[in-house]
Amino acid sequence: MTTKTVPLPAYVASLAPRDAADARRLAALVPAGANAIEWRMDLAEERLPASSFVALDARPAIVTWRSLSEGGNFSGSSDEYRRLVAEAHAAGATVDVEQARGLLADPAFLPERDRVIVSHHSPFSLPDDADGRLASMRSNGARAVKLVAGAADLPASLRIAALQRRNADGRTAVFPMGPASPPGRVLSAVFGAALVYGPVERDTAAGQLPLSDLLDVFEVDRPRVPEALFGVVAGSIARSLSPRLHNALFRSRQLPWLYLPLPVADFERENPTALEFDPPFRGFAVTQPWKLAAARAGRPSEDVRAIGAANTLVRARGRWRAENTDLDGVFDSLADHDTGEGRSAVVVGAGGAARAAAIAARRLGYEVALCARRDAEADRVAAELGVDSLAWMDLPASEADLYVNATPLGWRDDEPSALPASVLEARPLVFDCVYRRDGRETATIRAAREKKCPTVEGLQMFVVQAVRQAQLFGVPEVGNDEVRGILERSFRP
Repeated sequence: MTTKTVPLPAYVASLAPRDAADARRLAALVPAGANAIEWRMDLAEERLPASSFVALDARPAIVTWRSLSEGGNFSGSSDEYRRLVAEAHAAGATVDVEQARGLLADPAFLPERDRVIVSHHSPFSLPDDADGRLASMRSNGARAVKLVAGAADLPASLRIAALQRRNADGRTAVFPMGPASPPGRVLSAVFGAALVYGPVERDTAAGQLPLSDLLDVFEVDRPRVPEALFGVVAGSIARSLSPRLHNALFRSRQLPWLYLPLPVADFERENPTALEFDPPFRGFAVTQPWKLAAARAGRPSEDVRAIGAANTLVRARGRWRAENTDLDGVFDSLADHDTGEGRSAVVVGAGGAARAAAIAARRLGYEVALCARRDAEADRVAAELGVDSLAWMDLPASEADLYVNATPLGWRDDEPSALPASVLEARPLVFDCVYRRDGRETATIRAAREKKCPTVEGLQMFVVQAVRQAQLFGVPEVGNDEVRGILERSFRP
């Protein structure tokens, strides 16, 4: 039997195979930058011997049975757990052993511990005795120690990353779990975590980022402490291209900055502009559903005052400023299709993007009407912006020269067009604020093109607004062609 010791730091592809055939398929998808593979045996749909996985790939194997109490699916007895761990270790794998089991307190159990990771998972929050727990885990002779704690919100995720920075000794890994964990996971990795986990195809824990993104977008295999942080604040960061784009811009200019995904469930409570962290945050992109809240989080620009929403927050000389680059994205993209003088436009939606689209269209000369599923909300926003409103039930029978989709609808494969088919018959200009992370057309754009309508895709709007946003962040000499090229490269398989 040939044994392979997991290198530290380890960039681990975490796999959850359904069965042996699925394991072989998943192993073939592991990115080249991974230097170890974790097999989550507790997530397999059938019980398989660990020895059958160890030989599937040349990289060192980590075999894990995570118990129910620590966020996994293993519900067997303590004796069964001990037997499975011992069998996997005997087969040549590195084994992840839960500290709470007490097995490593016995010096006779796995006396050769260079292929042992000792772990503790605290699903709800960072334990009060985190430093003492880490010291206790280090004392048992395992190759690496791992403390994973639940992060209920953005500040908690950052606190866990800060603990990793204080414990960057080459054999310790501390990182968060849960929906708010992505920024903490990235920061823990760049702060020198001994173990960095990312799934391949299927998540093996809540809040994970794909290992390919951790390596390609965030360069976690280049441990460092950035001088400044930026990020995208959103209810969900799953489909944002902003981290890939801005980190590529930083990298091309050798700027010692890092751009993070920042999922936020409550903007006022989590308050990104009040975060005290080292390194400091200097700028945020803000997207659904927090653009209205962002307008109140900093000194508003004239455009923000006119729109009532912000998609960018920038810190300068200790103060936060609220900006709106969505306006640039809509205005410049529409201007390529002539002015709107004497023409009419219907903007579908009532959120931050709809506000920016309505103001941009009006500045180009369009007569604008706002339409949303909730008529009262459309009426309120339209009155605030000084444009007309259109009842939702009247949208299918409406006639306009321009229709703008400013709702989130249409980016998934199974979603319909945001616009009724009837309004496309006259071949109006169709502008979709939505873009897909894979670069493919949205349902709205697809429906419009089938009817031979001229179209403006959301990606064009994204390019323009992102250029302006990068300029506000302080990135020098950035232009549309460079940004478009970065995005197009990201769409290639």
